Amino acid sequence: MNEFLIVLVISFVAAFLTFLGAPAAERFDVPHKVVSAALQFAAGIITALVGFSLMPTAVLEGPPWGVVLAFFVGGAVFVFFEYYSAKRAAANPAGETSGLSLGLYFGILVDLVIDGVVIGVGSTVTLATGLLLAIGLAVSTAPLAFVTIATAKRQGMPRENRRILSILFFVCVMAGALLGYVLLRNQSQNLRLLLIALASGFLITTVTQSMIPEANREGEPSFAGVFFVGGLALYALFTVYVK
Repeated sequence: MNEFLIVLVISFVAAFLTFLGAPAAERFDVPHKVVSAALQFAAGIITALVGFSLMPTAVLEGPPWGVVLAFFVGGAVFVFFEYYSAKRAAANPAGETSGLSLGLYFGILVDLVIDGVVIGVGSTVTLATGLLLAIGLAVSTAPLAFVTIATAKRQGMPRENRRILSILFFVCVMAGALLGYVLLRNQSQNLRLLLIALASGFLITTVTQSMIPEANREGEPSFAGVFFVGGLALYALFTVYVK
């Protein structure tokens, strides 16, 4: 089978497993404390992705000032997007975006694209590595899709918009994987490391500015920090056994 087709199948597996979290959230109503704990867990995994997989290589092997600047720009982009979204919601309190943290959803979609890119780049090493990454990352992205739709339901997002968001989960993982495989494999190392730093800044700011505040919006559940640390620990274990 053509290598590109194999990568396409691998990315489809990851995207489909991720997507399964969305209909599960539509089917079951879960208490806010469960959603809050799941957001903490997902935030831990994203933090670990940045801290264990993305930034170490960028810092050690990339151009120092470029990496630092790209990291800052990535975080600033999220802050500006969240600020613009908040102003837009405040100006239209009766609209259907009222109460929604658009930055939260945008940040999660970017995270799924980045996860897909990691799968695609891993597939350029060996196809087995790409498959292992696809299955391993799906362990975190499927619950993330679940908690995202559950949060959207709680915030009052219309069902049709939630359906579009669910489809975007699938599209983002597939697009990221194919982008990583087709486009980035032939680019210079410095460019790839700068993009990694940019994405890392964006993701960390998503965690601190949207995911954790959203998790604690109605009062932090008991021992909530354990779920965050659990996400960190699970991803750390994943990096040890999946090469």
